[in-house]
Amino acid sequence: MPRRTTERPRAGRRPRPRRLLLAALPLGLAATVFAASAFATGTSAAGLAGLQDAPALSGAAAAADRFQEGNRLYQAGDYQGALDAWFGLFEEGLDSADLHYNIGNAYFKLGELGRAILFYERARLELPGDENVRANLELARSLTADRITPLPGFWVPRVVTWAVRLVPRGWLIAIVTLGYLALASALLYRLLAREPRPWTRRVAATSAALTLVFGANLLVRESGIGRAERGVILRTETAVQSAPSDDPSLQLFTIHEGAVVRIDRRSDAWLEIVLEDGKVGWVRARDLETI
Repeated sequence: MPRRTTERPRAGRRPRPRRLLLAALPLGLAATVFAASAFATGTSAAGLAGLQDAPALSGAAAAADRFQEGNRLYQAGDYQGALDAWFGLFEEGLDSADLHYNIGNAYFKLGELGRAILFYERARLELPGDENVRANLELARSLTADRITPLPGFWVPRVVTWAVRLVPRGWLIAIVTLGYLALASALLYRLLAREPRPWTRRVAATSAALTLVFGANLLVRESGIGRAERGVILRTETAVQSAPSDDPSLQLFTIHEGAVVRIDRRSDAWLEIVLEDGKVGWVRARDLETI
């Protein structure tokens, strides 16, 4: 007669501390990135946020020194010197709202309204809620020769634009990074643990939702999906034609330096533009620069 065994079944093994540490590494990295992004956002007034995103520069410290040298020259009244210092950084690939804003200020002081408006508009793309950018842009546009009354826009695009720009870019990157790495940590834990805790499923689902929603927002902002291409007239006076031709008989009207237009179509060296009051025509591509 076979003997009855008294051996109890083994309980499921708990995950080893080393495995749990491996699963927690992505979350720790996320916390570091989140803190660094928060610090950069808080110090953006000093022009540091953009300096960290300048791969063409030899070093952030040297770039910051040149940025501050431009500030010093501007405060001393040497606006051309300040512009040269800042524009050198811009040509080397530095993409910073603070830099765009300062370049706009230098151009404004030098009397170049078109280029001042161009760089204020570029700064506003990254800092849509900044009061200084908005005030300086409105001041510069009030000094242009054209008086264009914008048509009332449909409310849906305004609401979508507001929602997309609601979260600052630095915080948006941090949230997406945090969500992605939290999701990775939760999935790693569930894979490595023999008996994963039930709450890890909720953490994974929440992290996935955060990554998806805010990641889509970031994608729309960075790629410009659904955003109309716009430009600023830089010539003192530009003839707007009814067709892409220099024929004087086709001239509709003229617009002047600083006018902001929407670009609808391209044809060789010509652009079809739409003014804020709805007027449509063609101008030479060399007469404007895209925002």
